[in-house]
Amino acid sequence: MFRFKYLLFILFSVWVVTLAQEPSGKAIMEKALNKSTWKYMQGDVELILINSQGQKRVRKIKMFSRKRNENESDMLMRFVAPPDVKNIAFLTIEHSNADDERYLYLPALRRVKRISSSGKGGNFMSSDFTYYDIGKPKLNDWTYKRLEDEKVDGFDCYKIECLPANKQIAEDTGYRKIIRWIRKDVYVTVRSKYFDNGLKEWKILEVPEIKNISGVWFQTDMIMKDIQSGHSSEMRFTNISVNKKLPDKFFTKRFLTRLR
Repeated sequence: MFRFKYLLFILFSVWVVTLAQEPSGKAIMEKALNKSTWKYMQGDVELILINSQGQKRVRKIKMFSRKRNENESDMLMRFVAPPDVKNIAFLTIEHSNADDERYLYLPALRRVKRISSSGKGGNFMSSDFTYYDIGKPKLNDWTYKRLEDEKVDGFDCYKIECLPANKQIAEDTGYRKIIRWIRKDVYVTVRSKYFDNGLKEWKILEVPEIKNISGVWFQTDMIMKDIQSGHSSEMRFTNISVNKKLPDKFFTKRFLTRLR
């Protein structure tokens, strides 16, 4: 009996130590958000809008991004085609200890519009991606619970439940819950499921392609499906280059109005 109890004690101790060594949901998300080592990045983007009947509209974008530090980055997206959206531009300026700045330039109105915090849950250029989705989520906007690991397309993934840290985050983003699948080998999100404020399944993000470019893993194809409306949107990234220095002026409100 003594030996049996001793064996149980040893097994329990090993189990406790193993649990302690397993990363928490927040630690996994923090690593996923802050893993990138690039300083500058640019590329081409196709934004494909697909309605419930399967009809498509394609918009072409030039994208530029830079990291100011580990937790803050800027991103400029400028539409180059078709003619009805040409020269529309979107700028995001991240702040680690304050609300991010989001600006949209509409050439037809000749003005720059700031997207308020309450508006970041709005659809980005009629797509199924919101303004909040375009960019990196703030770690402390959410609380995290690690769920049972799962495989996605044959790869081992962490499965993380993300809940808004407060009511305001839920209202601003429109998301009451997000579940993310993050590949264990490269710490890249390859699937996300979004729930509306009634906790009904709303959207699913699939990432059918990731690529290692100059030592950095990028999501190069992302498909956001609105399962309530039947609409979907796809972002395809090509011609990505890393660490080619970009001028500081690219990431200013004034540069948004430049027709180039």
